[in-house]
Amino acid sequence: MGKTNVRMLVIASVFTAMILLTVMFPFLRILNEYAHIGDGVIYLACVILPAPYAILAASAGAALADIFLGAMLPWAPMSLVIKGLMAYTMCRLAGGKQAGPWRMVLGLLLASFINVAGYFLGSWLVYGLGAAAAGIPLNLIQSAVAAALYLALQKLVRRTAGKYVK
Repeated sequence: MGKTNVRMLVIASVFTAMILLTVMFPFLRILNEYAHIGDGVIYLACVILPAPYAILAASAGAALADIFLGAMLPWAPMSLVIKGLMAYTMCRLAGGKQAGPWRMVLGLLLASFINVAGYFLGSWLVYGLGAAAAGIPLNLIQSAVAAALYLALQKLVRRTAGKYVK
């Protein structure tokens, strides 16, 4: 394994831990749903990391948080897929050093759609249509907060990452 791969694995591991922590400590909990800032950290991982590493960090961090939270254990497989798809979307559209504003906005909108639709479908399967519909506003709030966090910090992360990621 080359020096670059080890560096990417280390950075991905740090992001996995940050995602785990920012998902585990939600700022808003309503019934069986909770909102957190972990999605914003997932988006920031996509600024620095190549897609496979960002997807790994997003999927592992979110799924592990669901497992460690105990009550969210049934959501771990769904989070693994949903957060991985969100990271893939952001990496493809807004990752790398030179993502234009329209690509960032499109990436955020599509990743938010994946988040809301994915958890809607999961809630529908687990709790029924009424509960799934009731979770939409909270998932929209979570997506908006994640987008704001990303937009506020992505320039700083891009500039700082240049020192460590070649």
